[in-house]
Amino acid sequence: MQLFKELQRRNVIRVAIGYIVSSWLLLQVADLVLDIIGSPDWVLRTIALVFALGFPIVVFFSWAYEVTPEGVKRESEIDRSQSITHVTGRKLDYSILAVLLISLAYFVWETRFSDRTGDVVKPQGVESVAESQAIELADTALKITPPDILSIAVLPFENRSNREEDQFFTDGIHDDLLTTIAKIGSMKVISRTSVMEYKSTTKKLPQIAQELGVANILEGGIQRSGNQVRINVQLIDAATDVHLWAEIYDRELTAENLFAIQSEISKAIAEALQATLSPDEEQRIDLQPTDSLLAYDAFMRGRQLLTTRNSSNLQQAANEFNKAVELDPGFALAWVGVADSHILLTDYGTLTNEEALPIVEHAVNRALTIDDQLGEAYASLGSLYESRNQLEEAEAAFLKATQLSPNYATAWHWYGSFLYRYPLRLEENFSMFQKAAELDPRSSIIRYNLGQVYIMRGSYSMAERKLKEVIELDPDFAVGYAGLAELYYDFMGDYVRALPYAIEAQERDKDNIGYLYYLIEIYLELGDLATAETIRERMSELDANHPTVGFADVLINVHKNNLAGAHETINWLLPKTADNKPVSMFLGYVELLQGDIDRSREIYLSVVPGWKDPHQWQELIEMYTYHGCVVAWIFMNTDDTDLGQKLLQQSTVFMDELLPAVTEHADYAQPELCYLAAGETEKSLQAIETQLAHNHLGFWNLIKQAPIYDLIRDEPRFQAAMLERERRIAVQREVIDLERKAGK
Repeated sequence: MQLFKELQRRNVIRVAIGYIVSSWLLLQVADLVLDIIGSPDWVLRTIALVFALGFPIVVFFSWAYEVTPEGVKRESEIDRSQSITHVTGRKLDYSILAVLLISLAYFVWETRFSDRTGDVVKPQGVESVAESQAIELADTALKITPPDILSIAVLPFENRSNREEDQFFTDGIHDDLLTTIAKIGSMKVISRTSVMEYKSTTKKLPQIAQELGVANILEGGIQRSGNQVRINVQLIDAATDVHLWAEIYDRELTAENLFAIQSEISKAIAEALQATLSPDEEQRIDLQPTDSLLAYDAFMRGRQLLTTRNSSNLQQAANEFNKAVELDPGFALAWVGVADSHILLTDYGTLTNEEALPIVEHAVNRALTIDDQLGEAYASLGSLYESRNQLEEAEAAFLKATQLSPNYATAWHWYGSFLYRYPLRLEENFSMFQKAAELDPRSSIIRYNLGQVYIMRGSYSMAERKLKEVIELDPDFAVGYAGLAELYYDFMGDYVRALPYAIEAQERDKDNIGYLYYLIEIYLELGDLATAETIRERMSELDANHPTVGFADVLINVHKNNLAGAHETINWLLPKTADNKPVSMFLGYVELLQGDIDRSREIYLSVVPGWKDPHQWQELIEMYTYHGCVVAWIFMNTDDTDLGQKLLQQSTVFMDELLPAVTEHADYAQPELCYLAAGETEKSLQAIETQLAHNHLGFWNLIKQAPIYDLIRDEPRFQAAMLERERRIAVQREVIDLERKAGK
């Protein structure tokens, strides 16, 4: 082990890797050039032999000699305290990465564009060996990317008083120190969610640093005794295991002293790493968020509960944040916690926007009144605006949050989630999640959202891989199971695999009304109306007046062919879903099922008046995809022919040209609706057959019953597609029934 550390310190391993990779690249280039000029085979073999003989020589010199500012010297002649091997090591990392990337570019060129081996026909959807190797090489390059020298992970502090009641105190100090250090904009600081995985770990620091993508590690311990506290910390260069700075703080246990220590530590780290610290950042680091240790404790408990995305935990988090602001109404971050917990409860609990948004607005306003430069509060403000469909204001708030708090992973994460609504900004969306993942690489919810981006790209295999990683790393994370269920049933038409994951999600978060709704969708698609109605009663027990229950009633009534009942529920539901435009417009589409075009038009235009304004069409079509085709058809059938034709033309361009450029499964967006509105029978049938080929089977019994499909309803190809869809569903239903009887 000591020999390995010395090899690592002297950069012998780096030199060896660099030599091997460079030799391989040079051999590939030599092979290409020699082939062009017609050289005999022995020339290339001789070059390879020279490279092989040079390997032990290079390794010996990297062991015996070292590069210094004064030139190359024997290692034995250099004072260890003056050694710069860690600096040379980082330069070697960058060089190795550059050579790997060049190698990857050459490899891709050779396998994809070179004609030296002639044309090779590969079955569609089958990944070649060359492609697999290229992907593996790319993964390797990413894994050895040198971390930013100004990156740091603060590992969980050790509770040295050995009293269980002091563990939460220790965790709280650790969490708040992370928050303080993260205010230094020139540094990359890993979020608490990710570093907590290394609590009581036996992993070595270099391994931890590599997994988190950082150059430096801060370790520490806390001992509390009566009204005294001792905090000792040490900053370590992870690659060399060299201590860059260490200090012990003995203070009286007061809120003022705790925050002062954190400020001192943050400044010392910045100085040790030579990080830029602006006057504004220094002022923010010195800011004391609260005078109350009790409020501080409640805030810490709430923040730790937020990451689970579990409905009962989120409710408890809201209680803790409310307690914190009661104890200290001037605690700005606690007001942010009040806002965020209520925002999340609308997604993962039974809270409606109507109930939550006034609370969120009050909390955000209080936080910004206390501190108008608080990036965390602007992230919450962005979510508030987004919930109210004030999209320009939302994006401005998210952008300001990332500028004020560049190390706040949630700001990047929520900004990325906001961009979901814009398919043409998919790469920008992905970059936001990547930034969030850099700051919080072990976060389950961020990993989940990265999987969602792959779904939007139409890369279902990659999405499946990412979502499975989520539940492998965090088996209690219900959202991961729900994500896999949605991928399988909604995008891949695989109800057999979807159902167990949907059930698992609901079992792990029994108070989440949305997970029960997922189950209803699956059972209705399988034709199991009785089970769907039973689950609907369980939803009603949670909250009979929740809009999700009403939406379930609409679907159940449609499947029972009770269109009058669906219409009645829609009238009850519309006022409750006014802020959820996609849901409200879908209700407008459902009204088409009984041929009520006027009522459908009324709903569409009341929900989104912008459909009458051509200047708004581009954004509306991007956000609401197939609804542009539907509204165009409605206009054309309600004496607005000219307006409808223009909207149809713009919607068709989006479906035919823009959407396929960003996703492999543009057919999922129902492009046949545009073709049907234009009277193009052949294109509409081809679109439906493509959906069938991709196994996009969801909601056919609802969507394709609308009168817009009357143009092709009697076409044999349409009828054959509908029958084939039913056959595939029936096969899966039989498998599920057999598994149920077997007790699986």
